Amino acid sequence: MMVRHGPAAPGPPPAEVLGTARQWFAEYVTRPHDRLGRPGPVCPFVEPSLKAGSLELRAWDVAPDTGVAGMVDVVRRMTEAFDAMAWTGHNPALHALVVVVRGLAPERFGVLDAAHAEVKTPLARRGLMLGQFHPHCPEPAARNPRFLVSLCPVPLLALRRMAFHDVLFLHGHPAWFAAYRERYGDRYDQGTVPDPFFVRLFAQARQAWGDDPRPPGPRAGTDR
Repeated sequence: MMVRHGPAAPGPPPAEVLGTARQWFAEYVTRPHDRLGRPGPVCPFVEPSLKAGSLELRAWDVAPDTGVAGMVDVVRRMTEAFDAMAWTGHNPALHALVVVVRGLAPERFGVLDAAHAEVKTPLARRGLMLGQFHPHCPEPAARNPRFLVSLCPVPLLALRRMAFHDVLFLHGHPAWFAAYRERYGDRYDQGTVPDPFFVRLFAQARQAWGDDPRPPGPRAGTDR
């Protein structure tokens, strides 16, 4: 796992915030949780990505008063870095760029949620997924809406390629579902999806949004 950081910014030093993120991976993200509503680790993606050397962890400095537009620009720079990365791991499905947003004032952590809502549609069209995490993140677990699954001691953003399980996050909006269906709809049509929850979400989204292969225009919203 490679580590990068920029010049000094207010708050804990880069080594400290990156250490906190790594500890969060080890003690929470890669472990089971009894409130998830399913077996297995909180995120089944992270441990294989770490083992493959395909998780790039960085600390990027921002101004304490960064707003939504500034955070959207951070995401833009993340996608550029992701596209340009010389990945160590050879499995593209495991490639992930995780950026700790260092220097952001705690009362501004909500801009990660607002920026996520703004960029989710264009990223989904590109086959990319973004997750936002911070100490007050309101995102619930897909199978247990009473469990706030994305709480993290430091504010961070995680970017990766769309995966089969992302129906959990993409069924609630026509453009998101169209992007997902383009990539994985054949598996549902062939009846080879073993998880009945995935099958139910896909069927509900298809009933709601139809099978028009042309994704509608952008519209704000989230559904993790």
